[in-house]
Amino acid sequence: MFSNPPFIPAVILLAVAALTGCYTHINIQAYESPAEVTYDLDSKIENIVYTCASWPQPLHADLYLPQKRGLRPVVLMIHGGGWANRSRDDMAGISNKLVRQGYAVLNVNYRFAPKYTYPAQVHDLQQALAWIADNANRYRLDLERVNTWGYSSGAHLAALIGAIDHDNHLAENSNPLPRIRSVVAGGIPSDLRKYTGSPIVMRFMGGDRHEMPARYAEASPVYHVSSDDPPVFLYHGKLDFLVTEDQASDYYEALRAAGIDAELYLHRWRGHMSMFLFGGDAETKAIDFLNRNNSTRQLIAAE
Repeated sequence: MFSNPPFIPAVILLAVAALTGCYTHINIQAYESPAEVTYDLDSKIENIVYTCASWPQPLHADLYLPQKRGLRPVVLMIHGGGWANRSRDDMAGISNKLVRQGYAVLNVNYRFAPKYTYPAQVHDLQQALAWIADNANRYRLDLERVNTWGYSSGAHLAALIGAIDHDNHLAENSNPLPRIRSVVAGGIPSDLRKYTGSPIVMRFMGGDRHEMPARYAEASPVYHVSSDDPPVFLYHGKLDFLVTEDQASDYYEALRAAGIDAELYLHRWRGHMSMFLFGGDAETKAIDFLNRNNSTRQLIAAE
C-alpha cells in the first residue's frame, strides 16, 4: 500500500509538476478548430433495450441526442468495472460532454463476469452496433461515423470491438455492423496475456492464462492490430498500478508500427481511478481527436 506523502514533499512535487509539465502527449496531430460551437441536449431516451428478443438477458442503454441538424455522428460508450460490475451511469458525464460537441451517444450496459465470460461482452456490443444500424434513420445516426469510447475494462472492449473482424457477427443481426471510425480508450488493459493469476482477469476469461493461452490472445486488442484498424486515442495515468502504463504504451507502439493513426496521453500524477475521475484535460484532447477523425468541425462550419 502507498501512503500519502507529508505536506512539504507534496509541495515539492507540485512545484516539480509545474516546472516539468503534468502530462506527455505523443504524436498529437495539428488540428485547426473553427469557432467554438456547442449543442444543447435534444433528448435523452433512457433504458432502451438494445438486445434482440432471444438474447440471454435484456440489456439496456441510454441514448443521448444533441439538437443538431443533419446526420449525427455516434459514440458507443462503454463503462468499466473489471467486466463484472459498475454501470453506464459512470459514463454520463463524458456522454454529456460529447453531446455538446454534436455527437449522439449510446451509453450501454453489458453482461457481467463471472456468470458470463469472454466473448459474451463482445457479442453484447455487436448487438449495440446492430441496434445503431437498425435505428439510424429514426434518430438520424450517421453510420459512416460510429466511434467507441471506454475506460478500463470498457476501454478494452472499445478497442476490441474496433479491431476485430465483424464478418463473424451474430446471425440475429439483420444489417451489417457499421465499421468503427475511431476509438478512445482510457486506462486500457490491451494485452491480457500479461496477466497471470489475476482474479479480475481470470473471472472475465473463465480461467488462467496458462490454461487457455490462445483465448487470452484472442481477447487482447493488441493481438488484433492490423493496418485497417481505426485511429485510436489512448490516455493513461503513469501512477496506474492496477493497469500499468505499458499496457497503453505497448499498444500505442503496435498501432504505430502498423501505420495506424494513434495518440498517447500519459499523465504523470494520475493513477487508475484518478485518471478517470480527474481526466478532464485528457477527455478534451480525446474529443479533439474524435472531431478530427469525424470531421465534425468542418461539418459544423458547413451547416
